[in-house]
Amino acid sequence: MNIVNQLTLRYMKKNKSRTLVTIIGVVISVAMLTAVFSISSSFMDMMQRNTIAYAGKWQAAFLDVAGEDVAVITNTEAIERYDIDQKLGFARLSNSPNSVKPYLYITGHSNHDVIGVGLIDGRLPQNENELALSSQFLQTAGVSWKVGDVVTLDFGNRSLNIDGKSETLGTDYVYQSKEVFTPTKTKTYTITGIVQAPDKEQEAMAAYRAFSGLSEGDLEEGFPYTVSVEYKDFKGLGNNIYETSNTIASKVSGVKDQVKSNGVKVKYNRDLLLYSGISNDSHFLNTMYLAVLSVGSIILIGSVSLIYNAFAISLSERSRTLGMLSSIGATKQQKRASVFFEAAVIGVIAIPAGLFFGSIGIGVTLHLLSPFIQKMFVVSEPMRLVIEPFSMVAVILFSVLTLFISAWFPAVRASGITPITAIRQTKDIEIKGKDVRTSKMTRKLFGFEAELGLKNLKRNKHHYRSTVFSLAISVILYLAASSFSLYMDKSYNMAQAPLPYDLSVYARGADLERVRSLTNELMSVQNATTKVNTQLIGAALFLNENEVTTDISSRHTLDPEGKYFMTANIVSLDDASFVAYLQSAGIDAKKLEGDEISAILVNRFTLKEQHNFTDITQLTVQEGSEIPLSNTLIEGAKVRIASITDKRPPFMLRYQEDAFTVTLVVSERGFDKLRELGNDKLSEQIFSEVQFTTEQSAALENEINPIINEYPDVHVYTTNLIEERQDAMNRATVISVFLYGFVILIGLICMANIINTISTGMALRKREFAMLASIGMTPKGMKKMLRFEGFFYGMKSLIYGLPISLCVMFFIYKSLSRNFEFAFTLPWANLLIAGIGVFFIVGTSILYATRKHKEQNIVEALKNENI
Repeated sequence: MNIVNQLTLRYMKKNKSRTLVTIIGVVISVAMLTAVFSISSSFMDMMQRNTIAYAGKWQAAFLDVAGEDVAVITNTEAIERYDIDQKLGFARLSNSPNSVKPYLYITGHSNHDVIGVGLIDGRLPQNENELALSSQFLQTAGVSWKVGDVVTLDFGNRSLNIDGKSETLGTDYVYQSKEVFTPTKTKTYTITGIVQAPDKEQEAMAAYRAFSGLSEGDLEEGFPYTVSVEYKDFKGLGNNIYETSNTIASKVSGVKDQVKSNGVKVKYNRDLLLYSGISNDSHFLNTMYLAVLSVGSIILIGSVSLIYNAFAISLSERSRTLGMLSSIGATKQQKRASVFFEAAVIGVIAIPAGLFFGSIGIGVTLHLLSPFIQKMFVVSEPMRLVIEPFSMVAVILFSVLTLFISAWFPAVRASGITPITAIRQTKDIEIKGKDVRTSKMTRKLFGFEAELGLKNLKRNKHHYRSTVFSLAISVILYLAASSFSLYMDKSYNMAQAPLPYDLSVYARGADLERVRSLTNELMSVQNATTKVNTQLIGAALFLNENEVTTDISSRHTLDPEGKYFMTANIVSLDDASFVAYLQSAGIDAKKLEGDEISAILVNRFTLKEQHNFTDITQLTVQEGSEIPLSNTLIEGAKVRIASITDKRPPFMLRYQEDAFTVTLVVSERGFDKLRELGNDKLSEQIFSEVQFTTEQSAALENEINPIINEYPDVHVYTTNLIEERQDAMNRATVISVFLYGFVILIGLICMANIINTISTGMALRKREFAMLASIGMTPKGMKKMLRFEGFFYGMKSLIYGLPISLCVMFFIYKSLSRNFEFAFTLPWANLLIAGIGVFFIVGTSILYATRKHKEQNIVEALKNENI
């Protein structure tokens, strides 16, 4: 080690406080970079594992390959594992009550693991006579099969007569009540296992999935097979995987509708490839890399401001030493190298420490947040810490770049120091009289000490600007994070506010009695606070000009026949809810008596148009008038308006988004009268729903799910708003943790910069303080001067930071308000906290720096040139 580096090392040991602050700042910077890159790789790993669990590990599938050419693919050197898939077709479930999925769709496979078929019970099929059933089938098909059972199935073709022609129905068609199943063969299977295959279960709309075995030696010539493959090193292939697959596909023959052709199509497991960093559409990956790069750049900017300032201060203090070394022969390269050596020493200590603490910190964070992240992205696999060598190399290079940029300008300055300028130290503070000129108002308002404090700040612009920059960055980041959290919360509340229930079950089916049986059972559950059972029929209304209000006529246009076309929702309430509604609306139940179909018109409500909310009235009709309904399934139906109200029924949202839909509330008896006027197809157009409010959503779901499973022939859809609200809260929690964690760490870097700058500045001013004391400035006056210096630091940082923060907040507001319109509001509490925080940080830093020099001797301080 040469003499210059030895002196640099001795200097760093002598100034332990500033060296330690600089090292801590670099450790935080490296830890943040480690966290950013680790989050990226951990997220990609989670999504990879989830895709494999959902769809399998195959990367490419060759479709409709002729049986005689399958070996051409399977013998390819680049392929590690493969599955051969034979489509066996539809088998009818003769004893299943499910009218929505009355079939099994069976495929044979040589290797089920490749395509993501996961075993739950038993074992996987090993030959063509064995069968594995999906867990979904056992849960909802209403068939009590089990492992070990022997079943005989009728295979055949589905067809539907369309315009006099028989059309074959494939896997994309839902079950049609008029379709015909034509048996073609019978086969007996032994059930060997129960499996889950989420991806495969979506392949056939009208059937459950089942899987058989397949022997490679029994492939039929001229019969189509799908070959799904795993490459030995697909990540190493990168985007060449597409070219490799296309080359293989061009070497084999395909069979489609018994017609042979050259080459086959290739289907890719695009999600797996995407989350492995492989995609011929790089939009997602570019977005991901851009996000990482953007966050990394913010960290770099914050870190450079700290580290550069530390080196600049160090150079300012060592300028005399460097000048003396120059006078005895030190070259420019040696002086420049001394600054880079200081950066290297800090990097050797701080970078490994930052990698370690960053990995530990983000590992713990991901472990704690994993359940929230799983729900947020709807994945089955937990998020775990993944540290990739490439990511760590990127962090190290980023950190070295940060240190190099920070040290560059001080190093260039160091190389230019001459003996004379170093001794005179004229380069440290280069000012003219006008540079420190202050307003006369400053002395009049605040006194001489305040003016002197302001002159001190102007005299050393480098320290002043560095401190103001760090404070302003802290303010901007904190307010950006808090406003983002505030506006996200507003957006969530707007999305959720209109819904008046916690959980709902929607049901529809061709057999209305079965639907009603289901809803009646649901109304008997115990874990609900309130229950409302509704039925809905839609109809058209053609109204005269004098039957609508100006609220409607101003928004609507007449049809060619001079009528206003509107729609009507005729909704029934269960008896208990209907009686309660009449009482809350102050309506006499006698008004609804009689043989007519009597309804309550909800004539006034809040309308949401784009982002404006207005109370409107729809119709001018009077109580007792009749409104004809137009519906092809209901001939000549009329509804008598028994009462008109603005009281919202329990099923109605807090605001409506369609001004031209009229809500008519009827009793169940009135609804039955209307239904009796309809034809046989009307039942399929009736929408039933049971809405619940509850304090125990999990218990309620456990209670209603067995009931729903008893009705496989009814279309049922369940909405759990409590879970949706909880998911939204989970998303907010995850975002807030990372957001505020990022802000806090950047804030710590900025605070380290502020403390470093102010404390070093105070230490360098020991002689100045001693000189001021020697000419009569009292300790009280000294404190006043320093307080005003802190005040000017804080005011200047807020003058710069607040306007920029407002712009950032408005940008965030505009981004979120594209989907949710709400007034632009300022987080006043956070603005106040930011202002108080700025002055607290500055005040604490000045107090810490001055306490060390409180009892100094004036004469010794004037004589001493060291810190």
